[in-house]
Amino acid sequence: MRLIAMRTCYYTDIRMACPLFVPEAPLGAVSPESAPLGDLFAGRCSADPAAAISSETLRRCCNRGYARTACERASLAEADAHRFLVKADDGHSVTVAWSSERDHLPLATGYAVVRNESTAATDPLAAQARACAAAYRRFSGKTGIRLSAGVV
Repeated sequence: MRLIAMRTCYYTDIRMACPLFVPEAPLGAVSPESAPLGDLFAGRCSADPAAAISSETLRRCCNRGYARTACERASLAEADAHRFLVKADDGHSVTVAWSSERDHLPLATGYAVVRNESTAATDPLAAQARACAAAYRRFSGKTGIRLSAGVV
């Protein structure tokens, strides 16, 4: 029974993104069901923050993870993707479970508690948890909330 639960977790469309991607703003005009972080995001690569990222690379690689064969920077990363799942929202913070993985197997897991403060995260994992929580809040009808993440 436990093996089935793990397979379900790691082989479904649970939200994930490239572990090097730092999301900065929603791209818009996309169906939220197809967006790993709840929206497709513009952003930068933590491996080369000054480099411009094409729209196609953002959509195909950065926002989706598992880009080792399509992106030179991603091929050098230890993990293939970060997955996220919103666990709780108490109105003041959103708790997001995360898993860093390679070849669909977890490298590390934990929780990010994303609070209503406005400090932007620069670490890719924290920024992605923040983006996931912000998209969750937007789609829940709780607009106008700026979020920051502290990974625990």
